[in-house]
Amino acid sequence: MVNVASAKNTAYITNQGDNTVSVIDIDSNKVIKTIAVPKGPVGVATASKLHRVFISNVDGQSISVIDGINQKLIRNISVKGSPVGLALTPDEKILYVADWVSDRIFALETSSMQTLYEIKAGKAPAGLIVSPDGKKLYVANRDSDDIAIIDTKTRQISARIPVGKHPFGVSVSENGEQLYVVNVMENSISIINTFSLKKETLKVGEHPYCVAASADGKFLYVTNTQDDNVSVIDLSIKETIAKIKVGEVPEGINVDQQTGNIYVANWSSNQVSVIDGKKQNLLMQIKTGDKSRAFGNFILKGEK
Repeated sequence: MVNVASAKNTAYITNQGDNTVSVIDIDSNKVIKTIAVPKGPVGVATASKLHRVFISNVDGQSISVIDGINQKLIRNISVKGSPVGLALTPDEKILYVADWVSDRIFALETSSMQTLYEIKAGKAPAGLIVSPDGKKLYVANRDSDDIAIIDTKTRQISARIPVGKHPFGVSVSENGEQLYVVNVMENSISIINTFSLKKETLKVGEHPYCVAASADGKFLYVTNTQDDNVSVIDLSIKETIAKIKVGEVPEGINVDQQTGNIYVANWSSNQVSVIDGKKQNLLMQIKTGDKSRAFGNFILKGEK
């Protein structure tokens, strides 16, 4: 029997400044728990089937595992290097970790949290995401200015796609046909067709960080850290139709698939902004911890 606590969607916000994770109940939009983790929490990956949340602690050189039902820290796993980006396979059996300093991706088995293998992907790998069918791992290599596409079966790089300067946050469409990449130092995003590998570039705001698609797949939302806003891109016309003011230095961004609302972690104002996905306006601000980042998929789906 599933605990009633797991019926709610919850957001897990890494607070890099005070080494905690804020847990937000999306129904009430309130912080219901603050969990202490090792030093420098950055990345998040949520496993709804396992009821687990994985946190990368870049300075603590570790991965934390949180129970998504009881909101308790289960264990910390030491890793070599500096873990940043995280991504799970659709079956939630493998957790991919980007080692920022050692230019590698390593795969952990989620049941045992043992390292299965390592892959050299590029310089300073940051954002990671797995295709919806689980066959490809996309890696944004910040200092290589490219995207590495890794075949998850052969564990080999099948393609490299040059993008803009300093790619960081990544996202993929629900059907897996489009890959979205934020180019931090060029104030743009790249949209890549995952079959033809053709790409196009759209301008956004100043120093963008992360990107997320709307629940219906019609819009993209991009956090602009130096403009303190979120660009709203209409994918039907490939143009920015709005810029929504949020908190100071917005970084991580996710869309709650149930409500369609957008959640944005603000690094400098220590809060999460909630955007109405239908009206495209700011609903509220939620106070979190120091230097909220939430890099990755930070919303854990509950069971209804």
